[in-house]
Amino acid sequence: MGQESLFEGIVRSLKKNAGWAIIIIALSVSVSFIINRYTPSLYKSSSLLRIMTTSEMSENDIASEMNAVLAQKEVQDEIIKKCNLNKKAIKNTELAKLTTSGSGLLTLTVKYEEPSMLNEIGTTVIQVLSNRFLDYSAEAQDFSTKILQNKLEHLENAITKLRQQRITSSISDETQADSEIVDLENKVQMLEEKIEMSSKLLQTTPQKVFYYAEEESPQYKSVKQQLKVARNELAELFKTYKEKHPKVIACQNNIKDLEYRLSKARTKVQKQKNNPDYLTIKSDIQNDKLSLDLLKDELLTRKKLYAANCNSSTVEGLNLRIAALEELHKKTIIELEESKIYKNTNTGRISVLKKDHLPPQVVGFTAIQRDCLALLSGVLMAVFFLYTPAPMKTELVGISAEALASSLGPQLELGMNPSIDSEPKQPTPIIAEPAEVILEVPALASEPLSLPCLVTEEEVLALKYDERLVSLNEPTSEILKPYKNLVSNLQISMSESQTRIVIAGSSKSGTGKTTMIANVGVLLAQAGYSVLLIDANFRAPSIHRIFGLDNVKGLSNLLDGNKPYDIIQKSPVENLSIISSGIMPASPDKVLGSAAMIKLLGNLKRRMEIILIDTPALLEYPETAVLAGQTGAVVFLHREGESEEDLKKSKQILNDVGAKIFGYVKI
Repeated sequence: MGQESLFEGIVRSLKKNAGWAIIIIALSVSVSFIINRYTPSLYKSSSLLRIMTTSEMSENDIASEMNAVLAQKEVQDEIIKKCNLNKKAIKNTELAKLTTSGSGLLTLTVKYEEPSMLNEIGTTVIQVLSNRFLDYSAEAQDFSTKILQNKLEHLENAITKLRQQRITSSISDETQADSEIVDLENKVQMLEEKIEMSSKLLQTTPQKVFYYAEEESPQYKSVKQQLKVARNELAELFKTYKEKHPKVIACQNNIKDLEYRLSKARTKVQKQKNNPDYLTIKSDIQNDKLSLDLLKDELLTRKKLYAANCNSSTVEGLNLRIAALEELHKKTIIELEESKIYKNTNTGRISVLKKDHLPPQVVGFTAIQRDCLALLSGVLMAVFFLYTPAPMKTELVGISAEALASSLGPQLELGMNPSIDSEPKQPTPIIAEPAEVILEVPALASEPLSLPCLVTEEEVLALKYDERLVSLNEPTSEILKPYKNLVSNLQISMSESQTRIVIAGSSKSGTGKTTMIANVGVLLAQAGYSVLLIDANFRAPSIHRIFGLDNVKGLSNLLDGNKPYDIIQKSPVENLSIISSGIMPASPDKVLGSAAMIKLLGNLKRRMEIILIDTPALLEYPETAVLAGQTGAVVFLHREGESEEDLKKSKQILNDVGAKIFGYVKI
């Protein structure tokens, strides 16, 4: 089967959503227009300058000082006024900048939206720098001199204070020693009082406290084990019997009784534990005693230290600090004298070596380049948001002869074929089926599907496959024609809606959904599609029986986190794979409506072209509605004689969950 290329898929998606694609591209181009309107493209030019100065500062310092001059608001206003520039155009733009280009060389870069103005702007900037650079340098030097003077004054004050402190150091040391010892003695007394209060509180606090806790009694464990055995027994019964078999019903009633007994088997037991308050108080007392011992040791040490120590160490420390400050005072005086000399001898001059030695260059993208990028990004966004991969080539899906015959059947029966009747007969009104009127969808098969009916046991034993697989046992039988007609119409519906997940549903059980979906899966696989058949009917699974497979592991295991390659089974038909139901979970509707189910179907869609899902009855269990509301579309099976009330209820349920119905099939 042919697959479309990526380019073909993109073209198909854009054609299908041409209106949205045009809107996305137009929005991108509009954004580019707005950007060009309020943020036009900038151009830049460069000039090489030589700075003639006796200053000992480095080239980086000169460039930084000049950039600082250009950053001043009055300087910028002067340049704008002389060149008649637009203030809004340079509001968020660095109009001029200087960078170091070698020893005594600087590069002046000027940026503006009009290339013709760059030469004039560069000339004006050079003139402004020549007029203001020396003034700015003098101001900076004055500021440096003032800092040194303040520093010198601060050092002199500090030296004076230290000399006064040296005179009164002995008195202050003695006072300080007395105050520290008194503080330690107060802390020791307060800690002893705290320990005494805590000890009294500890005597009145109970060591143990009582509480109630639930406990699993031997009876509870016994009932729990019986419940586990009963559930395993129910799983084994489902492999052989249907849901309404007496053994299954008896086992289910036994499980309910065990669950009720299990809920009543818990008992409450009074227990005791250590009182956390008692432990906290006891721990606090121990910590306070340790702190008290440390404080007593420190108090004793300080008393000995201050008794033996003299004031000579304090005086010596003050002398060292005074000597250090006096040395710093001498250095500051020298720096101040050098700064005054540097201020008087600093001169400078700016000379232009090359003016606009490079033609104006664009900064970033031009307006045309922005428009082209916007157009390209709009196309890419349209592809990203609107591209939908196709599971199959639309050209490979055609209307079969049976489908064409079914659409022309009423006309042929009325005698409209000119090769049979020479004169056309008067057409009679066509009466629609009740299912078609109620469900508001067409019939997917021209005739009712015929279920296999074998009378004798010998006929059953003579078949190679299960009697329900008409597509394998009797590939040329007349019974198979409605199935082929259904497959042809199903291919057309999937191609038009780009849907690859199809659910088989019906109002009541016993309509033949499993037989229908099994034969449809075989016919699609024989047509060359990779088909996955999923049994989501946990209530009465039978897909594995039709294809002679086991049901040890299945869909329920996949939803528990098992890997797909351990669960997916190969069928006797090439290109057809099977996922059986597995053991029924406690809440099938919640499991099938979980995020794990959505993620699983997403992963399986990458591996398979078509996914067919068998489900339980729509009016009996909620699983079909849950799946139909979040995946694919529904093929509805309608049995002859089914009540219109059931059809209306089914239609209402599918509408409520937003499910898409491809059509109905009559059984």
